[in-house]
Amino acid sequence: MAVIRNAISEGTLRDKTQRLRVGGSTSLNKPQHSSPAQLLLMACFLGAVMGVVFIVTQPLFGMATLTSRHAAAYQQLGNWSNVAAVTIAWTAHLAVSVFYGLLSGVVILSTARLALVALFTLAFSWLTTVIAPPANAMIVQLVSFQHIKVNQLPGFNFSLDVKFVLHLVFFAAISAALYVYKKRVNRLNDQ
Repeated sequence: MAVIRNAISEGTLRDKTQRLRVGGSTSLNKPQHSSPAQLLLMACFLGAVMGVVFIVTQPLFGMATLTSRHAAAYQQLGNWSNVAAVTIAWTAHLAVSVFYGLLSGVVILSTARLALVALFTLAFSWLTTVIAPPANAMIVQLVSFQHIKVNQLPGFNFSLDVKFVLHLVFFAAISAALYVYKKRVNRLNDQ
């Protein structure tokens, strides 16, 4: 009892209680609403994580990784060093992945209907697969300080191939995680 009385008088118990408070609530109170900014931040994080997963899984399908292909092109066309080329390739890839995650987050914030989320996931997977070849070539031309030569860009990829499956897994994982998170937060806030 004396220990508790001393802790109260010294303020240490009060300080520990205040450290448990987050956003004006304690762990015993009803949780705070998750803000749209928090969900979008999580979407960006998931985009980065899935961007890494995307690259790591490409060799499992017999493909050279996108980052290694870009790095080789940067070295050849832009005379970049190996380290700089790999760094730029990963930076560009992760920037695009974070952007795609952010787009997924905007969709999740916009609708609570699972059918619309699934439709978005499918449509965006298809669109990114279709535009990937010319978009990737354009990024290589820009990073290598080349003039954009539209006539040298590869055509669109309309194939339902491994690249489509990888894009579908990428978007589905982000959208599913965000959808579950949003539903869980809503359920907790309704209690």
